[in-house]
Amino acid sequence: MGDIAQVYAQSLFDLALENNQVEDYLKDIKFVDSILESDSSFIPFFTHVLVPSNAKIALLDKCFREDVNQMVLNFLKLLVRKRRIRYIKEIVDSFIKLCNKHLGIEEGKIYSAFDLSDAQVAAIEEAISKKENKKVILRVIKDESLIGGVRVQVNTRVYDGSVKNKVSMLRKSLLESR
Repeated sequence: MGDIAQVYAQSLFDLALENNQVEDYLKDIKFVDSILESDSSFIPFFTHVLVPSNAKIALLDKCFREDVNQMVLNFLKLLVRKRRIRYIKEIVDSFIKLCNKHLGIEEGKIYSAFDLSDAQVAAIEEAISKKENKKVILRVIKDESLIGGVRVQVNTRVYDGSVKNKVSMLRKSLLESR
């Protein structure tokens, strides 16, 4: 499965490079990814054997024709025709990693107990980018167990400014000082 996803992701990435549109394809694939995440019926519909391929392709046209590059749309149609659409999530993830590596971008996650404004996310991205010495793009994930503050994860590095972590550290220091 991983090899299949990697091959298709690499093919789309090579096409993006050839057309000098890596950033455009990346934006379009992230849009497709947001649809995947927002609609849990997407993959079951597109992988169902009783739904004819032409109906799946017509729906792709209807959903994405206005919003994504024709080559990206053709790529999605190819996945339907080759019965590889079930690997779409893995293909999307692999493609995003290839693009980010090419563009010198690192992706990470912000865990927060509360909703963050775009300005707050941008400020955190800027601070983490300076620490990491590369452009960092962060995705917000709500985690109410943090109580307050934020925790940022970029690859294996974690920057933890959450209230939960501070309470845990305080508890640990109090227990050690006995």
